Amino acid sequence: MRRHFVMDINSMDVEVTNIRSYKHQMNELPGNQVSASDAPDVTVSIVSYNTRDLLRLCLRALLAREQEGEARLQIIVADNGSRDGSVEMVRDEFPSVEAFSTGGNIGYGRANNLAFTRSRGRYFFSLNSDTEVEPLALKTLLEFMDSHPDVGASGAQLMWPDGRIQFSYGYDPTLPSIFYEQLGLHKLLHFDRVRHGAQMKPEEDQEPFEAQHVAGACLFARRQAYAEVKGFDPVYFMYHEDTDLCIRLRQAKWHIFLVPRARIVHHVGASSSDWQTRALMVSSYNASRHLYFSRHGGPLQGKMLKLLFLCGASIRLCAWTILALFRPNAHEKIKLFRRVLRSAASLRNNDQAHPPPEA
Repeated sequence: MRRHFVMDINSMDVEVTNIRSYKHQMNELPGNQVSASDAPDVTVSIVSYNTRDLLRLCLRALLAREQEGEARLQIIVADNGSRDGSVEMVRDEFPSVEAFSTGGNIGYGRANNLAFTRSRGRYFFSLNSDTEVEPLALKTLLEFMDSHPDVGASGAQLMWPDGRIQFSYGYDPTLPSIFYEQLGLHKLLHFDRVRHGAQMKPEEDQEPFEAQHVAGACLFARRQAYAEVKGFDPVYFMYHEDTDLCIRLRQAKWHIFLVPRARIVHHVGASSSDWQTRALMVSSYNASRHLYFSRHGGPLQGKMLKLLFLCGASIRLCAWTILALFRPNAHEKIKLFRRVLRSAASLRNNDQAHPPPEA
């Protein structure tokens, strides 16, 4: 599913009319201009791109939570040009859900921002289409946010379908952490500390705690806070838009919390099985990290990060080339890191994180 999400934006050259339409709609965010008497508790924004079956599970879970009385919901599906009948499925099977087309594959953050222009809830809940909200999760998040008015956004504990916990929060990435990762030194250190800037909390630790950012897969934002910082920065196509948003919320004096008692199942990873998809996802992730460091750390950090990506891809390419002498299946890894290396070489210190070329 993510394969097309990454590749199509590069080949379609999002139409100028769509970009103009987006800018026009985003000129004035609705902020707090909502009547308290008729406002839903939560607007749930789901960005959809060829995830029809998972989207159906997501919507069923949300409507079940609403029927159980956890919260009054406004559910919006912002479809980024799906070709699998996602929009038709929503309109046929879930008439209470609002579905609209964004006009093309415009990226995760930008699509959420468009959904916000249609929102009426006191809270704006950005939720992945490959999630299922567990019982009491909405109620727990709502009660926490209502009782902590200085919190701008909170996140739930993401779970694998088998019950294992996923990383749902983190701290600001640093150049040393990426240095260890790219050179493979994270194998000698605490993996969680290097990759996420934090250690995994014990599963029995259920009390809310402050973090520097929470996962965009389930980011529960206060309406006022989201509007104040103008939502997600649209220059990020995918990846790191959540980290960037949380940084700007903190700069605006809002706090960020994870609420572990709120649990959400997150189906992830099935779409990255072939090397082409994996290469595009890694390259897109690196492009967003490069943009993030260039914007928040300056051009020098952006150049240093590019060098780290080049070193990391080169090391892996050399290693897999040697292994290919003994392991025939290593040839796909060679093609993967050759693609990642080429993408890293093309990075520039500009203000737009587009996906890398397919070839």
